[in-house]
Amino acid sequence: MNGRALRVVLWLHTLAMGIAGCLFFLLPTQLSTLWPWVLPALAARFVGSLFLGGAVCSLVCLRAHATHGLFVIVLLAVGDLLIALTGLLGIGVIGFTPAMIGFLAFFLGTALLVVATVLPPSLAAPAPTGPPVTRMLRGFFFIHLLVVLPVGLSMYFLPAWAQPLWPWKMTPINVRLIGGFFFGAAFISAWALRQRDAQALRPTLALYATFATLATVAAVMHFALFNPARLTTWAFFALYVFVATGSALFLLRLSHRRVV
Repeated sequence: MNGRALRVVLWLHTLAMGIAGCLFFLLPTQLSTLWPWVLPALAARFVGSLFLGGAVCSLVCLRAHATHGLFVIVLLAVGDLLIALTGLLGIGVIGFTPAMIGFLAFFLGTALLVVATVLPPSLAAPAPTGPPVTRMLRGFFFIHLLVVLPVGLSMYFLPAWAQPLWPWKMTPINVRLIGGFFFGAAFISAWALRQRDAQALRPTLALYATFATLATVAAVMHFALFNPARLTTWAFFALYVFVATGSALFLLRLSHRRVV
């Protein structure tokens, strides 16, 4: 796959995810009708936040003109597969509706296109030449991994068990959907911990900063769904503020060619 084809796919990914993200975040009630199952407004805004994070991530890859951070786009495709699998696991209840067909075609098609286009150049990336990843940056990704891995596993594979622990009420299929975000992020942070070049982590930090910031804004917009008396409510906000703030600060320092 030549460089021009790669850039075309990355631009398509940026535009598709950016447009879908804006629509789901700004018009959650209207856009949720395109989803194959009932998607409440807050969950729809979480989907929109993820789409927008993916759009920013691929845009950073485009601007970097480098391949050593591209593998995060492949891991985003793994997230697309987890979302598609969520639909497949619920198909016995939802049915093979036109909305489900469109849902599976979008997420499976996006995943296959991204993997076929982005995986080869990401594996053939040159040796790192930028500043090394420091202990503090690795610590950030390690803490993130420690949180998102058990949360993602429990929500995705044991949604009925995990539901009472979540800070607002959702149906099991939506618990699994949001759990897929956490589970997918575990793959990304595990990969990030193996990197040696800090500049290769700029797309990942941009993804985390965008998603966590917008998800926090969405949660504040729907704060009536949360119980302030529950510890899980504040643990949820603490995690998202930590990820949003930390990733934004690291990204800012990397943009100024400084790594802490």
